Amino acid sequence: MIKNMLIKLFIVSAIFTRAAYAEQQLTATIIGSGSPVYNENRASASVLISNGDTNILVDMGNGTQANLHKLGFNVRNLSSLLFTHHHLDHNEEFVPVFIGCLMGNNDFTIFGPANTRKLAEGNLDLYKEDIVYRLSKSNRTLDERKKAFTVTDIKGGDTFSVGDIKISTIEVPHTIYTIAYRFDYNGQSIVVTGDLTYSNDLPALAKNADYMIIDSGGMVMANGQNNKRKNKKSEVKSSNAKSTKNTHVRAHLDLDDSGKMAALANVTNLVYTHFLPGDIDQAASLKIIRENYQGNVIFGEDLMVINNANSDAVTTSTTPKNNYSIVDTGQTISYSNDAVISTPVDGDDFFGQDASYNINQPSYTDNHDGTITDNVTGLIWQQGLTEKLSYDEALQKVKSFNLAGHTDWRIATIKELYSLIQFTGSVKGEKAITPFIDTNYFEQPLGDASQGEREIDAQVWSSTEYVGKTMKNDDTVFGVNFVDGRIKGYPKYDPRTHEANKMYFRFVRDNKDYGKNNFVDNHDGTITDQATGLTWQMADSQQGLNWEEALQYAENLTLGGYDDWRLPNAKELQSIVDYTRSPETSHSAAINPIFEISSIINEGGETDYPYFWSSTTHLDGPTPESSAVYVAFGKALGKMNDMIMDVHGAGAQRSDPKTGEAMSRGPQGDMIRVTNYVRSVRGGDSDSATKSKVATTFTEAKSNGVITHNKIANEPVKKRENSTMNNRFMNRLDKNGDGKVSSTEFKGNKAQFNYLDKNNDGYISLEEAPTGPRK
Repeated sequence: MIKNMLIKLFIVSAIFTRAAYAEQQLTATIIGSGSPVYNENRASASVLISNGDTNILVDMGNGTQANLHKLGFNVRNLSSLLFTHHHLDHNEEFVPVFIGCLMGNNDFTIFGPANTRKLAEGNLDLYKEDIVYRLSKSNRTLDERKKAFTVTDIKGGDTFSVGDIKISTIEVPHTIYTIAYRFDYNGQSIVVTGDLTYSNDLPALAKNADYMIIDSGGMVMANGQNNKRKNKKSEVKSSNAKSTKNTHVRAHLDLDDSGKMAALANVTNLVYTHFLPGDIDQAASLKIIRENYQGNVIFGEDLMVINNANSDAVTTSTTPKNNYSIVDTGQTISYSNDAVISTPVDGDDFFGQDASYNINQPSYTDNHDGTITDNVTGLIWQQGLTEKLSYDEALQKVKSFNLAGHTDWRIATIKELYSLIQFTGSVKGEKAITPFIDTNYFEQPLGDASQGEREIDAQVWSSTEYVGKTMKNDDTVFGVNFVDGRIKGYPKYDPRTHEANKMYFRFVRDNKDYGKNNFVDNHDGTITDQATGLTWQMADSQQGLNWEEALQYAENLTLGGYDDWRLPNAKELQSIVDYTRSPETSHSAAINPIFEISSIINEGGETDYPYFWSSTTHLDGPTPESSAVYVAFGKALGKMNDMIMDVHGAGAQRSDPKTGEAMSRGPQGDMIRVTNYVRSVRGGDSDSATKSKVATTFTEAKSNGVITHNKIANEPVKKRENSTMNNRFMNRLDKNGDGKVSSTEFKGNKAQFNYLDKNNDGYISLEEAPTGPRK
């Protein structure tokens, strides 16, 4: 948990990337989600509202500057400072933020309830000598900077604008005069309530808002207590409060109140903040909220980003239903480290690989109008591809794109686009063999050799830009190569000519929830993604393993009361990548900080994060069965011109040899690690594909370069004696069925064997066998 908390402290907002949608998005970043009570994991109240170059800071509690610094955001770039009310946990860091704005070059405004002007002018006078001294270093005067800002005391009901953002206000009941704000831009809306009790006026202010960021009063804590902030001194009379027999009301909401106001306002997302210290029982709290409000519920955290483009990055608890399913990879052939093998059964070597489980098999419908419906995900796809376009050209084209009578097409995110990949495909270096997409339904060209392209140069770009940089500081867009079966980050501009690179695009519509995770901490070492129904191991293997060891680790895991864990397939693993994070920008792995993740020292000597194995074999090269898919949750490294660099971006999907030695190879000198980490998964309505053993053979039709797989079904199964004992370790390794594991049967080093062999008799008995993952 300590590691998890440390990761959370270094989250960086996607708001500051160069995404093409940045200026179109109204974004809120929760700078501080805590309360007046000190909490090492939460700063006090503060929210940053942003659109393009307009940045509005609402409240400035303790820790605001530190968290802004973690974002790489300089207070000198603030456009406006707003106060909800003048309690210390909301304005404690106003002075340094105010002086920081004065040190900048921008004009800015300050708004707040009565005494805001007095607060600003009093501190300007108090720190006059210090401010004058600081300004003199840049040959400026205080009189010049006084002309750069205005301070205005406002009342509830006032409206004004900052940049292109329209701001509406109301008074809400609290112990002192308090203002709630609504921010509107280009059809998007965010409400920040500040501290309050029940308000009859708030639902009108928040009507149909995309997000309402609200006081978290009444949360049920993990110890069973109800966080109602009971404090007689904080109770006040309020004519605006909900009628009760007792005319005194609390200074903060309870969950019944917040749920009712959200329902009356019909807000899309209800975001809770202002938490007291302690672990929240999210499931119990959500149950109370659901009595009134059925929309999306988010339990806020410091540096959480919320907007309509990145809502998948923020949801930590929401409706308990699945929003989408992960389509199976389609892989049904089983492989060893270097060959096709008979499909293993539980207890065999290489059991637990992709072909061992059938989950949500691909299913498509040709609508005969140029579109294809994915019957598993609910996404509707453009059957063909656009011509090769630059990223900006694609953004313009999709706005007016009309196909099959529909105009609501969008550029697919990287998660949406990757839903189409099928690992029945194969490639041989730069030569295409079988595409990694179902060509019975979708068009997939090859690279144009007449234009000097390789056959694999047919990449399809997504709408997901890498928040970091690749190569030598290149702006980068993630894409899927359905010819060679990989996700990579591709430079947005040619580094030599600086002209815009061009790629194919495949537009999509419907199921806008696809790819948006709903992670919930089960408080037993597991995390459930309520969007997909998959449950994940919170921690990882904490060491690198080869592919066969990774399969064994996951199959042997007992955690959270379950022993049906497995190694995720490629598409399941990619589903938990958080593309708003990267080692470069957030100083974290590309995964939600609800997970724990090991750190490593990479080949360049930097602190980084591991590659993680999937159960999926990637058919490439002279021995196509020898590599397995991994996803990079840290930098996807390569060596170019003797320089080690992030060549493809955190969140890339490539493949490593299942066993062997680390190396560097390929056009970008991809770093080959061989031993990668594991995060196990369970769920997904998996159906074991190995109830009866199926033999397979592998042939290569050299006449046309096409690899074909021929299955030989119904091979007799030789069952091992005593294989029914209820211990996966014994089932897997006790090959001769004598009820114990010898040193020759054991899959590990001598030290591990000796550790398990407690009585030193040269065997591991059922009593000595582990019931969980190997330590």
